[in-house]
Amino acid sequence: MPLHSIQHRLKRWLLALSLPLLFATAAYAHHSAALFYGTAERITLTGEVARFNFRNPHAILELMVTNADGEVVRWTCETSAPSALRRRGWSQESVMAGEVVTLEGIQASDGTKLMRITKITKADGTEVGVTGRLDD
Repeated sequence: MPLHSIQHRLKRWLLALSLPLLFATAAYAHHSAALFYGTAERITLTGEVARFNFRNPHAILELMVTNADGEVVRWTCETSAPSALRRRGWSQESVMAGEVVTLEGIQASDGTKLMRITKITKADGTEVGVTGRLDD
């Protein structure tokens, strides 16, 4: 058998073996919300939006919340990917810096000021299109 034929077969075989590894890495990169957030107890936060970042992999809302001691604490609150949010009618203008909102969601299981948003309600009572699902 000629050398170039053996080399060609070897390249095809190596490519076939490497493709599953490539796809496994991509699947691992998208994490489940259950890994980071407790699933039992929902919390509610009301505060002023400091920033709304409508970017992949998840849209992030930074919320300034006044705690029981009167201190203002910054919470990082994540929701779904922008592509999923757009299907529900969201845009970068859905939530604006400076407006007061109430967020319902699940706090990070490690107790940090990190929340997975399940619902947003604006000061006028308008609900922003987030479902109660964690797996979007």
